[in-house]
Amino acid sequence: MVFIDTIKKMFRSTAVFTFLLPFVLIFHLPALSAGETRIGVVMSGNVPYYNEIHRELVTTLNNEMPSGEKFTIILQRPFPDPIALSNAARKLIATDVDLIIAYGSPATHAVLFEKSNIPVVYAGVYNPDGENFSGPKVTGCGYKVPISSLLRYLKNFKPITTLDVIYSSLEKDSVRQTEELAVLAAEQDIRLQKINIRSRMDIQTISLQDRGDAFFLTGSAVVFSYLDDLLAKTMELEHPLISVLPDHKEEGIILTLSHNPSIQGKKAAEMAARIIRGEQPSEIKPEVFRNSELVFNLREAKKMGLTIPINLIAEATRVIK
Repeated sequence: MVFIDTIKKMFRSTAVFTFLLPFVLIFHLPALSAGETRIGVVMSGNVPYYNEIHRELVTTLNNEMPSGEKFTIILQRPFPDPIALSNAARKLIATDVDLIIAYGSPATHAVLFEKSNIPVVYAGVYNPDGENFSGPKVTGCGYKVPISSLLRYLKNFKPITTLDVIYSSLEKDSVRQTEELAVLAAEQDIRLQKINIRSRMDIQTISLQDRGDAFFLTGSAVVFSYLDDLLAKTMELEHPLISVLPDHKEEGIILTLSHNPSIQGKKAAEMAARIIRGEQPSEIKPEVFRNSELVFNLREAKKMGLTIPINLIAEATRVIK
């Protein structure tokens, strides 16, 4: 009886293995062999700048993919805190996507921290050279704008002795922008006051007493996730706001010096398509875009009663009237 039971178990195991073998092979083949590529996307919050990058990426991918090939995008858009972003990255890795695209520094760090073998393309990162995104499986594009120029333009409106910088300690690139601004401010005898935003509660507790002469908004996903709340709070003082990310509603920030997000979306899509075709990320050189667009919100400046610099109107890429 023992021998018969053993034979039965062997038969059952063999039958099960024979039945499962085709499925095992299918699930271990590259997605392109099945005719479809699964692309995971982690976006640092619901920030309009990243949304524009994503729209252009999807459009360009549709044109760049090999003829007849299909792709599916699995989008994760968590609040940009480390735990939520880490969970989003793990979900995509567990889904066994073929490629992960990350928008913003927090999302990119969260994905790379998981140390998977899935190729990663980043976009929308401020000065990625300072982020140490290293490894054979990562490449991408980012931007760098001259904060010194933005500060110079700001001083055309009014004398600046104290500047309030709104940043988030949750984001490395936001911290680095603050540090860069601190060096520039010290050179010009401007005192810097830091306002750290990690949650909506931090906005509610901002005191309007002893505030500076203007506000500088870093390119923080957390800060821009709460932009409406911040504007409602800070505009009570009628102090000018400037930033390295655009104000898509055009209702509060008077001056932005930023990089066109569509260009990064197109570049990230081209990089992704090359990886899908078989190139390794290490073979694709990362890119930092340094050309910028200066947008001057003349309408908001007039509301605040600011002196209107004629040279700024002439130099601006676009003037909002």
